[in-house]
Amino acid sequence: MISITADLIRFSFPSQTFSRGREYQRKGAVFLEYLSPDHSVVEGLVQGTGRKPYSVSVELTAQRGGNVRISGRCSCPMTFNCKHVVALLLQAGQMTPAPAPAPAPAPEPAPVSFAPSPAEPVLSASVEGWLAHMEKVGQLSTREDYPPTVRRRLIYVLSLSLDRNGSAWATLCTMSVPLLKDGSFSSKARVFQPSSAFGGAPAQFLRSSDVSILRHMAFTSGEMRLEGEGGAELLEKVLATGRCHWETVAGPVLQRGDARAASVRWTGIADGRQRPQIEVTGGGRAVPLTPPWYVDSANQLCGPVELSMPPRLAKVLLEAPPVDVAELDEVRRRLSAILPEAEAYLPPELAPATKLVVSPVPRLLLHHQTVQEAGYFYGRDTFVDMPLARLSFLYGDHEISSASMRATLTLIAGNTVTEIVRSASEEQTAVRRLHRLGFMLASEQKSWRVPAECGHDFMLEPGTDEAAWVDFLVHEVPELTAAGWHVSIADDFPVRVVYSEGTIEAEVQEKDGIDWFDLHLGVLVNGERIDILPMLLTVLRKIPGDELLEFLEDSEIDNRMLHLRLDDGRILPLPFSQVRPILRALAALFSSEEGGIRLTRADAPDVAAFAEALPNLVWRGGEKLRELGRRLRDHSGIPAVVLPDLFHGTLRAYQQAGVEWMQLLRDVGLGGILADDMGLGKTVQTLAHVAVEKAAGRLDRPCLVVAPTSLMANWQAEAEIFTPSLRTLVLQGPERKTLFPLIDSSDIVFSTYPLLARDADELTARPWHMVILDEAQYVKNPVTSTAKALRMLEARHRLALSGTPLENHLGELWALFDFVSPGFLGDRAAFTRQWRTPIEKKGDAERRAALARRVKPFLLRRTKAQVVADLPPKTEIIEHVDLTDSQRALYEGVRLTMHKKVREAIAAKGLKRSRIELLDALLKLRQACCDPRLVKAAGGKARVESAKLIRLMEMIPEMIREGRRILLFSQFTSMLALVEAELQAADVPYVLLTGDTKDRATPVRRFQSGEVPLFLISLKAGGTGLNLTAADTVIHYDPWWNPAVEAQATDRAHRIGQDKPVFVYKLVAGDSIEVKMSELKARKQALADGLFDPEAGSAIDIGEDDVEFLLGG
Repeated sequence: MISITADLIRFSFPSQTFSRGREYQRKGAVFLEYLSPDHSVVEGLVQGTGRKPYSVSVELTAQRGGNVRISGRCSCPMTFNCKHVVALLLQAGQMTPAPAPAPAPAPEPAPVSFAPSPAEPVLSASVEGWLAHMEKVGQLSTREDYPPTVRRRLIYVLSLSLDRNGSAWATLCTMSVPLLKDGSFSSKARVFQPSSAFGGAPAQFLRSSDVSILRHMAFTSGEMRLEGEGGAELLEKVLATGRCHWETVAGPVLQRGDARAASVRWTGIADGRQRPQIEVTGGGRAVPLTPPWYVDSANQLCGPVELSMPPRLAKVLLEAPPVDVAELDEVRRRLSAILPEAEAYLPPELAPATKLVVSPVPRLLLHHQTVQEAGYFYGRDTFVDMPLARLSFLYGDHEISSASMRATLTLIAGNTVTEIVRSASEEQTAVRRLHRLGFMLASEQKSWRVPAECGHDFMLEPGTDEAAWVDFLVHEVPELTAAGWHVSIADDFPVRVVYSEGTIEAEVQEKDGIDWFDLHLGVLVNGERIDILPMLLTVLRKIPGDELLEFLEDSEIDNRMLHLRLDDGRILPLPFSQVRPILRALAALFSSEEGGIRLTRADAPDVAAFAEALPNLVWRGGEKLRELGRRLRDHSGIPAVVLPDLFHGTLRAYQQAGVEWMQLLRDVGLGGILADDMGLGKTVQTLAHVAVEKAAGRLDRPCLVVAPTSLMANWQAEAEIFTPSLRTLVLQGPERKTLFPLIDSSDIVFSTYPLLARDADELTARPWHMVILDEAQYVKNPVTSTAKALRMLEARHRLALSGTPLENHLGELWALFDFVSPGFLGDRAAFTRQWRTPIEKKGDAERRAALARRVKPFLLRRTKAQVVADLPPKTEIIEHVDLTDSQRALYEGVRLTMHKKVREAIAAKGLKRSRIELLDALLKLRQACCDPRLVKAAGGKARVESAKLIRLMEMIPEMIREGRRILLFSQFTSMLALVEAELQAADVPYVLLTGDTKDRATPVRRFQSGEVPLFLISLKAGGTGLNLTAADTVIHYDPWWNPAVEAQATDRAHRIGQDKPVFVYKLVAGDSIEVKMSELKARKQALADGLFDPEAGSAIDIGEDDVEFLLGG
């Protein structure tokens, strides 16, 4: 029994590995599953830093001198003799598994009762046996040919084996082989058990000729050694079947050949001794039977050999053991008296021996042998190619096997005899060195059945694997060679190690006119450049994500080698110290997909970062791609853009930078997401971008802008202000289909998300210069019909605008990038596996940072805080809102009714005395713009959706997510009540101040302290007297016609003490009284002041043409 002690473990492992393993064992991270009675095998689980424990198995082998060899395998990335192995061994040293409980006694069998059966004739035993024999023989086919229905054959395989001394023996094996459709043999052959032909119904594929053959083999497992006269007779029968194959099922079919003459010649073997062998005239190998036979595989013939001596005498002669040189004279004398015509069969006479005394040079031949696992029946799929090491010694030009036990060897070359005096001490030194390296004689292990001729070869101890052989080839073979050993490797050796020449070089293959690039990491191997990048990515894929960082930062592995398997099976060892920085850079920058890395221009920033993370890496090509990556990643070196005259406006510095960023993406054919905070001018930046394209002559196709319905009016108004010369087309309403012919002649085409899927056939039938999505979060669900239609659009450039590209989960970000840059973040499943799951479910900060780095060049986001230096103290933004169709119908009904009523009043009592009717008409129209329910309260129609309220509820949640503090003003307390209901349904916190509020201090305090982000205020109750400097955003739901009153409300936030820029939004219903009053104020401010401010005391200076302007269609 092996004693597993802490000292044994400590001396067998590096100190750092032992210390770390002891920590695991002390904190209870080890579960011992099995400990063999002799303590040579230990198995268990060790919980590492990941979720799943590592599976560990250890084999301990006692060696000469009391040493113990420890071979531990682990499922962790280190795989061999790691800290987890130490932890399991320490636990095994303290614990002994409980004995297995005794098996429960088998239950008594239940009594069996039989139903009565009708009487049957009773036959005597002899008659019954005779009939049974007749049935079996009757079932056996008397035909030698095979009917088409029999799709299996019995094949006899004849082969020869040689022992180390050159003695041969013949083996016959029976194989059952299925046929393929074309009549050829399947590769799924198996050994046929001869005894199965005589127990029960015989197999249909057996022929009558097989019976006598199988009867001779009945007590074998399907393999039989052919010997003597019986072997010759059996071979004759096998050849007669026409199904005797040489060496394998796929080997040549042997036919019975004529007898051939042969002679006997004495030949030397490796240790200098001699033995007789048959030489067949006409070619062929001799088969040791009685009489001897030959196999001529080239001509597919097999037949007897004719010698001028009795067959039995020839058989005994050929069974001669190796004869030493010193014994030759006596052997010649004795054989002369036995054999007729003896001279032809005697060993040759030799000259006196020359003695050779030199120091031996160890020679190690690495080769392989197919061996069978011990304990299994022959024929089962338990064969492996076993690497072996054959040790011999060179004495001068003579090679002597280590298997030879003779102290002195006499070698014969022609008539020259050389006597070699071996140095036992020097040879034993070489053998001991192999033992120290973990080798043992193949004949001493019990796990595999090794052929006798390989019994004196050496093999690494059972339990070791290819990695141990690679370590031997990489580390020990050079030392053996330096010590004077001759080490050679056979061509068929399964473990082949190659070495790199020079350093690792990165190469980017750029191809003109192609949108992708290939990244390679090449090393020179035997003059050939090998790309090791796919192999490095395979290494990364095998390491669980939650263990990757620990593995890559573990400097303990720097003195180890990383074994990379090349495509042709060769092993390329590289020092971890050289590879670990590359693995770390790859893990940080690239996803670990199958194969190598195929890049697009969108990957340029990652390539640039990869190059900077490895400053000593030599690059071949890719300079343009890396330079592009630096520009995209740092937003530096981007060419300045001069805005053309057709753009009417002045951009702030950050807006100018945004246009230049969009121009860079367009220039390199990449899409992007402009994710500025609300109010920073995403629309105006985009229009400037389109204007640059138009001025440069690139706008030979229209741009398509897709936005929510509520923003259509705003886009139209902004385009009219900033790019009035661009031809715009709005596809909205039932009449839009009549406008389809105008698409190709337009510069900008506007459509809405609801209509996109309906118009998909028309919009996807033509190519676009650009497709721009506003409020792109509307398509965050990629499976909707709208999202699918968007992905079908053909465009040179794609751009998404969204202040909230990510609201709930990372899948929304993937959906946006899948539109602007398809494939940039992989498909949906790959993105979930590589990014969402590690980040959202496992909280992987490294993956989160890696994703942020990847998308940063293509997602431009500026918050108000970041661009505060570019912002004026107050920014006013007009939000144009188109009324919904039903709201427009209601509005028009009110307008026509009130227009008629006012005209009638004017006709009856004149314009000056019709002020009340005019004010009532304007009030109802303003209420219809705010919300149709306000009109209902005054006798209007049933409830209709409010476009303004819809837009407001789009703006407020986004603003709150951006950290805005909002004041919302309305003249109508009833409108504020409707807003309250929507906020409550959306679970948005707020406070309210109206004329009915008794405690004004509490809502002010709650808002100023940051407790709530939204303050609803009626214009008259809170328009003056409040100091709300916590606010940075003001929304006027319904515009007031007196600018001073609006300004006073805005000044609740924009006043002394305010340290943030203030954004003022005014919601204006398109093509309504609100627009007309804005125009009237601009033309006749005094008129507007007198009309809507009764306290102003101004005369009503208004004419009937003004009434028509306000109330007319």
